[in-house]
Amino acid sequence: MSDFKRSEKELFPSRYATITTKGRVKHQNPDRFRTEFQRDIHRIIYSQSFRRLRHKAQVFYFPQNDHVSTRMDHVRFVASAARTIARCLGLNEDLAEAIGLAHDIGHPPFGHQGEEFLTKIFEKHVILKERLMPSFSHEVYGLRVVDWIAKRDRESPGLNLTWEVRDGIISHCGEDLASCKLEIGPKDKKLEKLKTHEQAGNPATLEGCIVRLIDKIAYAGKDIEDAIEVGIIKEDEIPNNFRNELGTTNGRIIGTFVEDMVGNSYDKDYIATSPRLGQLLHDLIDFNCKHIYQSQEAEGYKIQAEKTIEYLFDDLLQELKRRDRFKSDRYPEDHKDKSIPFVYRVLQQFVSSDMKDVYKPKDPNELIILDFIAGMTDSFAIRSVSDVFIPKMTV
Repeated sequence: MSDFKRSEKELFPSRYATITTKGRVKHQNPDRFRTEFQRDIHRIIYSQSFRRLRHKAQVFYFPQNDHVSTRMDHVRFVASAARTIARCLGLNEDLAEAIGLAHDIGHPPFGHQGEEFLTKIFEKHVILKERLMPSFSHEVYGLRVVDWIAKRDRESPGLNLTWEVRDGIISHCGEDLASCKLEIGPKDKKLEKLKTHEQAGNPATLEGCIVRLIDKIAYAGKDIEDAIEVGIIKEDEIPNNFRNELGTTNGRIIGTFVEDMVGNSYDKDYIATSPRLGQLLHDLIDFNCKHIYQSQEAEGYKIQAEKTIEYLFDDLLQELKRRDRFKSDRYPEDHKDKSIPFVYRVLQQFVSSDMKDVYKPKDPNELIILDFIAGMTDSFAIRSVSDVFIPKMTV
């Protein structure tokens, strides 16, 4: 039977499009029906790490409103807009979508504040700095997730994504609003050795540059929508220049920027916005910081969330040491013992079954607990604390 794929050059006509991949860590033969980056899209969306994003906060913890955004909503907005821009520019739509979907896969529970909480744990457990990075950053950790932790149901961990998608994940952070222009970074990066977003630099593809810029646009607009929805701000409190030039809905704001980015990037070897809209985006994010992110409503559960992460890390670390890393010969009988707190049983499955081929004897227990907690959803983290803490209080 003949190959049903259309060629990448036919699909993505721009001379600046990313046509081929530098490859995967583990070689795989080409798929007869899908491009390499389409395969990455499917690997990402079928992974458990991606699916858990639907229960991780974007800004607001535990919203009593189903229309307030989760991390899953955000990555879908980014992927959709990135694919649209790539299509208009003749770039690789599949690559742009794959990076957009996976760019936040390294986020811990409780949004960006969760990164702050884990950074404090890094200060306490210096071994994590030595093994991973100076402080917890979701973009650097995201590469670890797709390389080692993320798994599809009943398959081994690690998604074995293309180099270009992995580069897009670790390189998606950084404020590029002053110059309004994002040029591609070096293509010879040793991704596994990067420990900060400064070291990662700019994405090595234009498709990655699209995601890096649209990421900020997507969250800036939707965070305003959500803040209005939960009553933190009123629509008439949004400055007139934002409302008149960008709009007040996420759709209008993204649409305005998509048109602007296409117009300023077409047939160029960089991705850019106009200086005026770049400045408006900078001012919009500054407005959000002052009136939304630092509001009492957005930070109302910060102390409880921080204590949740801190308590879980200390308690689970002790449990892992106490049980000698859950010897595999104790699984699955301990896993079925309902007298053992549920989170301990899930941790046992994580170590003894799901990740049994990932961790080596020299890997510190702190690394295992970090991976376990960083992968939790907000709701599971809260449930886990209740599961462990309440019984101990009643003894």
